[in-house]
Amino acid sequence: MAEESSVLQGILMLRELGIFDFLLPFLLFFAVIYGALDKTKVFGENKRDINSIVAFVIAMIATTTAMVTKALAGFLPWVGFIAIVIVSFLMIVALAVGDVSQLGKNKWFMRGMIIAVSLALLYAVLYALGLTESMGSFNISETDIALIIILIGAGVIGYLIFGREGTPVKSS
Repeated sequence: MAEESSVLQGILMLRELGIFDFLLPFLLFFAVIYGALDKTKVFGENKRDINSIVAFVIAMIATTTAMVTKALAGFLPWVGFIAIVIVSFLMIVALAVGDVSQLGKNKWFMRGMIIAVSLALLYAVLYALGLTESMGSFNISETDIALIIILIGAGVIGYLIFGREGTPVKSS
């Protein structure tokens, strides 16, 4: 049997200490909730102490709930994958178009991207919650679900970009 590398041993030690099961999900929940509370100013201006207490409590409750951490562990790899796909798509568009900064001003492109990302995140949430497996009772595989979402997204994006007549829609 080959000897394990010191990096792998370090990662296994961190796993045994609960870094991946508790600390990292806690920090993620805390940072996201605190950032949202601070940005939206739900409790008013300069209420960072209240925001931090509320974020701490919500993060503690969320990370001690097994179902939430299990869903997060299934969801985050998909978010990473979606981010890689988006960046790759933008790189390909940049090669074809040149100046990608102008695409943000095209409302149809932005709507199409929002719809595509929303559908991808919807699939990621369904997968993380284990709901894609229950589709098997309808004889629909996870690949079929992903393909249906991609086709719906492509159709909606095509409609938004090309309109009803098949000609590109002018952005205002």
